[in-house]
Amino acid sequence: MTDGMVGAIRGLFRGRGGRDGELARVDAEITAFGEALAAHPFVPDHQAHAPGLLADYQRALDAYEQAKRDFTGDRTLRDAADVLRALDAGRHALACVDAALDGRPRPHRLPLCFFDPRHGRAAEEVRWAPAGGAARTIAVCAADAVRLGEGRPPIESGLREPEPPATAPRRRSRTAAPPPPDAPSGDAYATWPAHTGERARWESRGRKGVQLRRADPREPALLVVHLERAEGSWVELTEPRGDGPDRQPLTHATRLTRAVVPVPADGRDTIHLEMNTDKGWRVWLHPADAIPLLDGDLASAGSYVVRHPGGREPLRITQHDGSAFSLHALRPDHRPGALLGEGTGAFTTEAVTPRKPCLLYVRSRGSWTLTPTGSPKRR
Repeated sequence: MTDGMVGAIRGLFRGRGGRDGELARVDAEITAFGEALAAHPFVPDHQAHAPGLLADYQRALDAYEQAKRDFTGDRTLRDAADVLRALDAGRHALACVDAALDGRPRPHRLPLCFFDPRHGRAAEEVRWAPAGGAARTIAVCAADAVRLGEGRPPIESGLREPEPPATAPRRRSRTAAPPPPDAPSGDAYATWPAHTGERARWESRGRKGVQLRRADPREPALLVVHLERAEGSWVELTEPRGDGPDRQPLTHATRLTRAVVPVPADGRDTIHLEMNTDKGWRVWLHPADAIPLLDGDLASAGSYVVRHPGGREPLRITQHDGSAFSLHALRPDHRPGALLGEGTGAFTTEAVTPRKPCLLYVRSRGSWTLTPTGSPKRR
């Protein structure tokens, strides 16, 4: 059965007319969605309609415009992957408009297949990891779900390099040797770097109070939390005391098992956390020199911190699912500074990075992508 599904998908990729035929079909999808918008009976009225309904309709219009912009200059179907994702987001937004007009609940949406949007709508969520990386939950098409379940790589369609399913990592004690440095990984925060101080990391299981020691009490820190299971688990940052989401880097309200959270300095040399879980966990203070650099497309999920070398660079922000999203430039004390972009649910927007080098902080509970779309202007 799975071989038949794979053959069907590959047939869609080749189709009639090769590459030109594939791009013609993408162009036809853009046109069809534009015609659906033009023929839709909804007429926006800011007085008569709820803000949520208007926002969904605007999201559909924005997705159509985004798809047209993204398609300009595409030469292969690989180039058109962002177009397919924009159209998918637009169709969902229009479906939300229809649901609101009919008095129905908003439709549930699984994103397009993680490995390639050409596979179509994801059918289920599975645990997967790139070679050497940390396992995470991804949404995949039915064919890829079957292949991964059988221990085989996903369909080789060219957008993402196929990788074998992850094996469960061995648990380490707090005093165990650190993992190998800088192993190739799809997640720069998959595990602590080799030069992380022994007192700046801890691995255990079950409910426990944890104390991590800063290298310098006058300097801010970057806290990374990994949970073996998200369900029924959460972590609370108790010292230094913050407000809002800073006190709960990872909560039971999400399916995420990892959080990356900046922690401002408070003059004390320790950071205190409460681990509330019955499963295994790892926490550490990530060394500043190991924070990843934004040097191309970055796709991840949940909170994240990335280094930007400076220069006003156009940036496309896409959140594929989830609730509220915001992208901040961090101040030197690791407190959120300038707001560069924000949105809710599935959306795409544009931002521009600051002129000076800085750390960028993503606040999100969903999956997202940051895509540089031009050369940085450093003057």
